[in-house]
Amino acid sequence: MKLLYRALPIILSVGLFGCGNSSTQDNANAAGATVTEHKDSFVSKLPDSAPVIKVGTEANYAPYEFKDEYGNVTGFDIELMQYIGEDQGFKVEVYNDPWEGLFDNLDSKNRDMIAAGLTYSTERANKYLLSDAYAPLPTSLVYLDESLNIQSLNDLSRLRVGVLSNSEPYEYFMQGNYQLGALEQYPTTFAAVEAMAQDKVDAVVDDSGVLRYTLNDLPTLKPQYFDYEDIKANGARKVFLINKNQPDLLKKVNLGLKELREDGTYAKLTTKWFGTDLTKASLQQQVILQKPQV
Repeated sequence: MKLLYRALPIILSVGLFGCGNSSTQDNANAAGATVTEHKDSFVSKLPDSAPVIKVGTEANYAPYEFKDEYGNVTGFDIELMQYIGEDQGFKVEVYNDPWEGLFDNLDSKNRDMIAAGLTYSTERANKYLLSDAYAPLPTSLVYLDESLNIQSLNDLSRLRVGVLSNSEPYEYFMQGNYQLGALEQYPTTFAAVEAMAQDKVDAVVDDSGVLRYTLNDLPTLKPQYFDYEDIKANGARKVFLINKNQPDLLKKVNLGLKELREDGTYAKLTTKWFGTDLTKASLQQQVILQKPQV
């Protein structure tokens, strides 16, 4: 299960990407706080009378969600939810909450759902309604020294590995199933990649979409990737969390996701944010996850 993901500082070329026109609000826990509207590439065609769904996120996990250069919350999760809302007849109001308050706000019903690059876990499934998986991107390992030729996690026995603090990969390697030279924690993906570039660690582990997004904006580096998970792994099961008293919202989110796959919107969004059309992989993942797990 993914415990915590802190993403890179937004020093990337975020101005190249469009962002949603949903309402956004920082640390919006106080009643009566102002919600700021902004114009961008997404324009809702729904009437003002359309219902509003309050979506909590923590905007520092690019490209899933982050702040653009104007301070607006954007990213794949945000745009995907905007288009799902458009398809299903509700407007999306995004709240940028601190990690500590993200789940509390959902528990207290101040938010209707969470969209924050979160992965499936039994604990979350017991406490919340979980959407169908929406981004089939497994945990991956990246390294710069081609001579390492990492083909298995057993190849890490003498290597220094960088991970995000308190993240799912950190917990995974702390179980001791694989011998490492060292396991170093970093507050952001970018910090871990920077440490790798400075030869402080030999490899970095994180979500494959986040790693590729980060490295794509660092063209002087020549990364080598090893995707050690597949799309049926929990790390590849990105899900939206929905309050248990809103089963109708869950149905709408899943139906909207299905229809966006069918009409090509999902293909456009995944290509925009991850550089590749994930439709086929997403459908394959759905078939795999629908089969009884032995």
